[in-house]
Amino acid sequence: MLFGLDLEIKTSLGTQYAPSKGKVVYTKEFWKNSFGDIDHENSANLYGSIECKTDNALLPKFSFSFIDSKTEGHSFIHISANDLVNGIINALEQNLPITINNTQYTSRLAMQTYDFLLYYEFFEESHWPSLGVGIDIKKFDFDYAVTIIDGLNFNDHGDGTVPMLYLKTHWDIKKSKKHRLSLELDGKQYFAGPSTIYDYRAKIDVMMRYNDTTMLGIEMGYRANYFNIKGSDIVNVGGDMDTSGVFIGFRGDFE
Repeated sequence: MLFGLDLEIKTSLGTQYAPSKGKVVYTKEFWKNSFGDIDHENSANLYGSIECKTDNALLPKFSFSFIDSKTEGHSFIHISANDLVNGIINALEQNLPITINNTQYTSRLAMQTYDFLLYYEFFEESHWPSLGVGIDIKKFDFDYAVTIIDGLNFNDHGDGTVPMLYLKTHWDIKKSKKHRLSLELDGKQYFAGPSTIYDYRAKIDVMMRYNDTTMLGIEMGYRANYFNIKGSDIVNVGGDMDTSGVFIGFRGDFE
């Protein structure tokens, strides 16, 4: 009970197994307009969410979710032809390896995304799949590091906050007082500029009744998470990044 309203809370915590693919376009020093191709292996990344709903139909649902991903692998460095001479001179002055194109280095990517979501959901009490519509505010932050030589890393950082359209459908395939099997599809898409950002997810929930107010279970599915930042639409660091993968986690629904 909160401010006289009955409150329903749904939580999840789990792991997403995903590689990182794509490229980051550099903006610093003689690396400007050069880029690094990202080719990182699968890693176990932590994710979590909490969703709140009241018994007042006029109030939207609120959801907060995050994913913290860290991957490591190799990158191929491509120096921009526009700054090739300065790049070689700068590398020689700093006693760095001369990198023209397709030079492979060890690289690491740390990326966090946070979603703040308000939405309305319709047809929840019917036999039809429900329909959710709302707005998502996605905040992302990433650090990309390439080891040039031992003890010397090249780093680039980007962060931004974007509005995204949110759509969702949820279907209780089998439901009783003791257990529930559900299918859920949802998607977030950025439309406010030339960049392409989307976050789509398909999952299955298997829930069992623990007591009168609590259901516990697991969720599993696939999440497609993609960023393609063009120019300075959102941040100064451009490029594209794909961190899609399968996930599995624990769920708790509290009434």
